[in-house]
Amino acid sequence: MIFGNIAERLFNPTELLGHTEEEWQYIENQMICDLNEGYAIYRPRYILLDYNVYIQKGCKFLDLPPPATLDEALDGLLIIYSHVPSITTYPVYIGRLDVLLDPFITDEEQDYIKIKRFLNHIDKTVPDSFCHANVGPYDTKAGRLILKAVIELENPTPNMSIRYDKTKTFREFTELAAKACLLVSKPSFANDAYYISDLGEDYGIASCYNALPECGGAYPLTRLRLGTIGRACNSVDEMVNELLPKVAKLALSTMDKRHKFLVEESNFFETDFLVKEGFIKRTNFTSMIAIVGLADATNHLLQKEGLNETFGQSKRGDEIATLIMDKLKEINDAHQGLYVERTNNQYLLHAQVGASNHAEDKMNTPAHRIRVGEEPTLLAHLKQSAPFHKYFPSGTGDLFAFD
Repeated sequence: MIFGNIAERLFNPTELLGHTEEEWQYIENQMICDLNEGYAIYRPRYILLDYNVYIQKGCKFLDLPPPATLDEALDGLLIIYSHVPSITTYPVYIGRLDVLLDPFITDEEQDYIKIKRFLNHIDKTVPDSFCHANVGPYDTKAGRLILKAVIELENPTPNMSIRYDKTKTFREFTELAAKACLLVSKPSFANDAYYISDLGEDYGIASCYNALPECGGAYPLTRLRLGTIGRACNSVDEMVNELLPKVAKLALSTMDKRHKFLVEESNFFETDFLVKEGFIKRTNFTSMIAIVGLADATNHLLQKEGLNETFGQSKRGDEIATLIMDKLKEINDAHQGLYVERTNNQYLLHAQVGASNHAEDKMNTPAHRIRVGEEPTLLAHLKQSAPFHKYFPSGTGDLFAFD
């Protein structure tokens, strides 16, 4: 993976992708972060296979017939996982496991042993926290066995989300998921109805809580370091009406160029067996424009207004942060993205959980989180955070500490 990334970055982005000097300037000054993805992109960042294709048709490229038993289903899935070329070279999405496996459950006592072994195998061969499984919203035998195994194994991988809907998810299944979450920090609860309204029924929660179209995924992930942008401004007006729109538009144009190269030059969508056999479709891919550092930008601007307050415990801070997000949404909504028909030709805003690619990352709190140590009480924290979730149809990762 390291050598592959180096090879991707051997090219001059202004020559290969057509980046302008101004675009490159704002990447170099760290306001725009491309997460070191590379320039000669040879595959999308996040790939969400429709694993039901294997269940129904098998996989010709890997000489796998459609599975007839649970053993065959589990074995085939493990084989396919090793051929998903996402950004980490590991699968960032391993499917709606309960839906895939439930038709093969015949003996719960014996099948539990097999499912537990399957999940343990993933933990030992996919050492990557971006690997993400989904269960729910419906109560199934397989879903219960999976959650039981998650509790017993206490493994960090795969990460997991339950697609929760109070009108669909039985209370007993919900309680089992909540128990697992309290004991081993998974599954996370995803508002299924909310995501369906944004992305349709065929979506998956992948990687670090990215909601994306299944049978597709996301090309790159470009993020704005709002804290870095904010610290270059002397007022809210300068941030909201001058620098932020400028940088956001430049970031969106760099994304267009990366998409153009991946779709038109890389040949991935013309040659990969995952496309040829229907596991993914180019028309199901979108892209994410992400943010980090909303708290840091807000705190800086509060200081510029002479207020000794911090994001999370400041009414004015929430007003400033809302102005920032309203403007960013306005800019993104006005932009016609390239090769993202699946999401109405628009890129998806995402609250990114952070990275450590540059010293500037230490100056940008993940997503729209409150800086550690500045949090209000739990209920106040929940109420403060909730209004910002609406801006991010591709997901937001938040943390709430409670005993």
